[in-house]
Amino acid sequence: MPDKADHIVWAADALLVFQQHSGTRDEHSIADLLCDLGHLAEDRGLDFLSEVKRGLWHWYAEHHAREDNPRPNATVEITIKPR
Repeated sequence: MPDKADHIVWAADALLVFQQHSGTRDEHSIADLLCDLGHLAEDRGLDFLSEVKRGLWHWYAEHHAREDNPRPNATVEITIKPR
């Protein structure tokens, strides 16, 4: 089973490829990749915010899982307020 270090390496590899293609610098690259993933999700007919919520829940569960509680209970809500 992959551990946290494996997930970090996979994400870093994906981010590096994105940076090489987009020219995005480190301080903006994760946000820009998320934005572009939103465009990709829409293009593929997926609900991007639902996927982000699900991804955040997976991150939270992996971050907070313990042997006595392998699937911590959490709810993720995303609110977008136009200015």
